[in-house]
Parts: sequence; C-alpha cells; structure tokens
Amino acid sequence: MMGISESADQMPSANIDRFKPLAFFQRYGREIGLPVIVVALIVLFTANSEVFFSVANFRNIGVSAAALAAVSFGQTFAILTAGLDLSVGSIVALVSIVGAIVMRDHGIPAGLIASLVTGAGVGLVNGIVITRLKVFPFIATLAMMSIVSGLALSLSGGVAVTGVPGAFADLAYELVLGVPVPVIIALLVLLTAFVVLKYTRLGRRIYAVGGNEEAARLSGIRIGAIKTAAYVFSGICAAVGSIILTARVASGQPSLGTTLPLESVAAVVLGGISLFGGRGSVVGVAFGVLFVSILSNGLNLLNVPSYTQMMVIGGALILAVALDQAFIESRIGKKA
Repeated sequence: MMGISESADQMPSANIDRFKPLAFFQRYGREIGLPVIVVALIVLFTANSEVFFSVANFRNIGVSAAALAAVSFGQTFAILTAGLDLSVGSIVALVSIVGAIVMRDHGIPAGLIASLVTGAGVGLVNGIVITRLKVFPFIATLAMMSIVSGLALSLSGGVAVTGVPGAFADLAYELVLGVPVPVIIALLVLLTAFVVLKYTRLGRRIYAVGGNEEAARLSGIRIGAIKTAAYVFSGICAAVGSIILTARVASGQPSLGTTLPLESVAAVVLGGISLFGGRGSVVGVAFGVLFVSILSNGLNLLNVPSYTQMMVIGGALILAVALDQAFIESRIGKKA
C-alpha cells in the first residue's frame, strides 16, 4: 500500500487532470463538441420531419452548403491572421456580375477566369489597404463591402445579367457518382485549404502571424505579404462560391451573397477558429458549415421563419466567441 501511495504522490498533476471531466472538456471539447452537435441536429430533425433523412434532402443540403463552404474556407485564412473579411458577400455579387457578362459575351472558360481574377483582385486590394495603409481589417473590409457592392450595382444597372450559357447553369444540378458537382467543388476547396495550411510554408506562417505577430516579425516573416496572401485566398474562395451560386440562379445577380459575411464568420468561429488568430483547423470549419446548413434546412422543413433562423445563428456565434474567450483565459491562467 505504501508503494502505491508513494507512486500516486509522484504522479504529475497533469496526468491526474486528464481524468477530470472538466480538464477533458477543456482539452478536447473544441474538437468533438461541434460534430456531436451536428449529429444531434440530424437526429432531432429526423424525428420531427418525414423528409429530412432522405437522399434528395441531403443532396439539397449539400448544394445549399457548397457556396457557404467555399466562402468559409477562404474566410478561415483571414481570421487565422487575427483579421476578418466582411467583403466576401459583395465579392460574390461582383463576381456574379462580371462572370455572367464575360460568359455571355466570350464563353464559359473566359467567364470562369474573369471570376477568379476578380475575386483575387478584391482580396489583393483588401490586403494592401490593411497592410500598407494600416487600416483595421474590420474597417477596411467593411468599406470594401460598400465599394464593391456599389460597383456590382453600377456594372449591372441594378438588374440581373441574363444570357448565361445553359451548360454553365446545368453545372449546379449535375451529379458525379451521385454527388452534386457543387459539393465536389467545395470538397476540392476544402482539400486545397487543408493542404496549404498544414503542409506549406505559407500555412505555417499564417498560423505564426495570427498567433503572435511580433514574434513572427522578429523571426523574419514578412507580415504584410502573409496577410495579403490570406486575403487574396479569401477573395478567390469567395469567387468560387459566387460561381456556384451564379450557376444555381442561371444569371448574374447584384444582390447575391448578402448573408454570407455573417454566415461565413459564424461557420468559421463555430468550427473552432479563434477570432484572435493563430488557432484552429479548416476541418472544423467544415463542421461549422454543416451546422449552419443543417440547422437552416431543418428549420425550413419545420416552417420556422428565416428571421428566426438568423437569430439562432447569431446567438450561436455569440456563444462560440464567449467560449473561445473563456478557453483563452483558462489557458493564460494555467500558464500563470
């Protein structure tokens, strides 16, 4: 008995803490909490709707989530640098107009290239304003949201741009091995973002800049270039989301993507990316997108008004940020 007692006394407290429920939640709750909630939502809506748990409805969820997923994966890059991109919705609208005009006049390939270049261009301007002019990301992208929205309305004259090729519009509803093409596109964006963040120098430096900008600067990282690259990637992903949405509505729409700034930030933060930068995984963001999309679909099937859905998503966002702040404070307390 003496030996057992002595060995217990010598056991590091950290090992003992692992068996405490609170310690386990603090360490793993961010990773396992949202997937569990997503499964719970599926069970809840399946029990209350006869059509929710069906192949047709899951395809509908996938198509609806694809654009949000693409935009959210790009938003992840901006938030990982401790920034924010509120211009993603207006980028979607501008890209929709530009892409539709170019496709109508010059064909689908030219329209796709113009769409991606437009998204990258707006992202580049965001990065330059933030890094060169030293404007806070919130203000810079909020102002850009207004500028780009006005540009989209000016180019379109405030009306939809029609004449989009039918082959492009059909893309939104095509299936490959039973999977909608927009879902495949979103998965490719997810894979690209995952590889860039986990296995490239750019990804490591994005985490470094968001985690501790001063330390990153002292280690020789070009802060401005990394932040600009993050916003360019965000703009490109917003362009991909716009391509998906434009194909769904078969026209260029100057008001497309108005809810995407809130929804993308909600998906990213709910997915475990810290608003303070430098922490989180794009895989978690995928679960954040699933949460927002499944919640919206299920509430629609239950005839819950759209404004109530926005209230729920906003409340979930506040809760996620509050939990993130509590997590940071607990980590600081442990280090102290």
